[in-house]
Amino acid sequence: MIKAILLSLCLTITFSCLAEDIIVYKCVIKGIPTFSQTPCAKNAKAITLKAPNITQTNSTKVSDNKTVGVSVDDYLKIQKIDRKIANLKLSIKQYEKEYNDKKQQINYMTQDKANRLGASSIADAIATKITSLKQSYEPVIQQAQQQIKFLTQQKLQLNQRP
Repeated sequence: MIKAILLSLCLTITFSCLAEDIIVYKCVIKGIPTFSQTPCAKNAKAITLKAPNITQTNSTKVSDNKTVGVSVDDYLKIQKIDRKIANLKLSIKQYEKEYNDKKQQINYMTQDKANRLGASSIADAIATKITSLKQSYEPVIQQAQQQIKFLTQQKLQLNQRP
């Protein structure tokens, strides 16, 4: 008798702990949406959230991951390479922004400044300054792009290791 009661109690607890739907209430208070476990206003809308199936969640993570079968060291190297690539892309954007800002400033050149540069006209002075500006920024941007290509190749090699 006691065994039957314990068995039914264990089964009840087990099945009650399985994936249950969670109800959350959404209320709009003074124009701000608020979420609560209990109804917080008369206009509360019940939102039912289904608990995720853990086995399905884990299996999709494994199948979506591109680095399955990669060692921990290689995975960490890949993460480091990804961070370096992101930083290089940000620096390229920054260089391009600086270049465009300086180019914009050069386009506002006055005749007096053009004369001090020894140019015959404002257009010649602007062309000279933009050419020198371009020569200073292009190598830096190209070097960063080459580093990105090199890091991408390293990343592909690490992903293809057995």
